Amino acid sequence: MVQRYLGKISGPLLDRIDIHVEVPAVPFKELRGEGGSECSADIRIRVARARARQHARGHYNVSVRANHLS
Repeated sequence: MVQRYLGKISGPLLDRIDIHVEVPAVPFKELRGEGGSECSADIRIRVARARARQHARGHYNVSVRANHLS
């Protein structure tokens, strides 16, 4: 199946990909998982706190230039 899939990708595109990693399939039940997930209200609180910290420092993450991230 992998070879068939790779056959659909053009050669010039594959030439630009330096690393090929095979990843085993993860069972759906494991991906879906039980527990460990957050409800929307908890996420909303975390986002509000993060935005408050960004506001307090005078700018939001979205306005940071890429050259300042390194």
